[in-house]
Amino acid sequence: MKRWKRRDDWVGTQVEDHFVMINVESGRYIALNDTAAEAWHLLEEPSDQATIAAAMTRIFDVDTQTSEQSVSNLMDRMYSLELIEEVA
Repeated sequence: MKRWKRRDDWVGTQVEDHFVMINVESGRYIALNDTAAEAWHLLEEPSDQATIAAAMTRIFDVDTQTSEQSVSNLMDRMYSLELIEEVA
């Protein structure tokens, strides 16, 4: 099972209805929707996808299968945006 952690070069804050983040090294910025922002907060400590999916199931009141697939897709997207990295 993949384990993920936040990359240290991103910081963020809530601005109105979006969680806005900036990469302190590159100056690149991004706005996260509610689901992605919640995943970011859950990754305050390194975590595996199953733990994140279980938390998202409770938070957003969705079924387990939907949550697991959505979290998998979200982690892939956050990884491609270089927001997170895999932990060995």
